Amino acid sequence: MIMRTMINTMLAVLLLMAGQVSAGTLAEVVRHGDIRCGVFPDDPGRSAIDENGVWRGFYVDFCRATAAALFGDAERVQFVEVDATSRFTTLQQKHSDVVMYSSTWTLGREDAYQVAFPAIYLFDGQGLLVRKDSGIGGLADLDNKTVCVTENTTTYRNLLMLLERNQIHARVLPSNGDSFFRGHCDAYSADRINLAINRAHRADNPDNYLILPELLSREPISPMVRNDDAQWHRVIRAVVHALILADEKHITQGNVAEVARQSTDREVQNLLGVSGHLGKQLGLPAGWALQMIKSVGNYSEIYQRHFGPGTPVNIPAGLNQPWSRGGLLFAPLFR
Repeated sequence: MIMRTMINTMLAVLLLMAGQVSAGTLAEVVRHGDIRCGVFPDDPGRSAIDENGVWRGFYVDFCRATAAALFGDAERVQFVEVDATSRFTTLQQKHSDVVMYSSTWTLGREDAYQVAFPAIYLFDGQGLLVRKDSGIGGLADLDNKTVCVTENTTTYRNLLMLLERNQIHARVLPSNGDSFFRGHCDAYSADRINLAINRAHRADNPDNYLILPELLSREPISPMVRNDDAQWHRVIRAVVHALILADEKHITQGNVAEVARQSTDREVQNLLGVSGHLGKQLGLPAGWALQMIKSVGNYSEIYQRHFGPGTPVNIPAGLNQPWSRGGLLFAPLFR
């Protein structure tokens, strides 16, 4: 451990001297030798510890992707547990380098918490989970009903606004999905993937519950970093966009090494470090994206592994596909 710390410190100094890394978060991460990644201890799918004590989930894989990009080792992550409030303070107090959580990108949050949202990695929307025999078919049916919703979330504020705007007299109970499944409320409102995860893992019989088709909001979900370090912001943005571009270009965990050897697509070559200087410009090794894809796969591989058909969550990708396949995921040009 002492030797690794000394090596990381020397590497950070060399990178600083070479002008490759500014004196900011990236240099600090290199110096302490791993990514301090904020995640929420949740049900399987988003971020949770499995029976072997290993963190797994969609957001966890983005933490590991970042570690693989920087160190070539996806396991060099310290997982920092956060919740709806501490996800902001852990960044402000520099207890985490990045937070991978279901945080909705809003301009107000950027100002209030002095955070930045580098790139959207999940397009979601607020919905309602109800019992199939409840008779509730949409927002209008919540009159004189009780709705559970988590405080300090955009979901909570959205729900209050929608009820007031539509003059629906519902009781809003600040609580989570557990209260709903215990019968304390008639409906539970959250992002739709969150609802699917709750139904899959917390309901006694998931078939007794229905996620209504009505969408109540748009929720662009993004990692969060502090807003005082443009280079680290670019690194996290590049991690997300590289996984999206790999998906668009059909580069997978299984074929990435072969594609790096054989592809004549200049953008693919730039992505995988065969040509160009994108790694140097970001302060990352030349093969940062290749190592990342080799470790966790492309965007769709991550999504399907944790949320897709065949998993308990069972939510088709829909908008969360590259633009070339009808989704909204779009990476900048890797040139």
